Amino acid sequence: MNPLPVKRLLLLFWALYFTLVTSSNVCDALRALAVLEESWPFASGNFRMITDATARYGASRPINLALFAGVIAWEGVSAVLFARAAYRFRGRNELPGVRLALAVGLGLWAAFILADEMVFTFKFEETHVRLLIATLATWLVMELIPDM
Repeated sequence: MNPLPVKRLLLLFWALYFTLVTSSNVCDALRALAVLEESWPFASGNFRMITDATARYGASRPINLALFAGVIAWEGVSAVLFARAAYRFRGRNELPGVRLALAVGLGLWAAFILADEMVFTFKFEETHVRLLIATLATWLVMELIPDM
């Protein structure tokens, strides 16, 4: 069996995942800014989680919005990098683009894990660790399974 389609599907999965996450977070940010109604159904609720998590440090609304904007930007960059990697992937020659996408994704999960520790939101840390492991597993598949 040729592993190239499976590898491309993995990259496409991550592109779609990050696109959905980015989209639901953008809608949540628009709800927080009162551009969309509070009842808007496609919104992550992550802005509320950020404000709850940073409340112990007295973070202001602008700081929370800036943190959320940074997260959205990072997720958006990940979506674009994974989409580009999936589109261009034909084998080992495209690994630099794949590695960049994976490194940016891993960086996001690592940042979330550190943030979870900093604001004591341990209920989310397990999910972030699992996503980090899944991203690492994708990296191993891309590197170790021969293209044939």
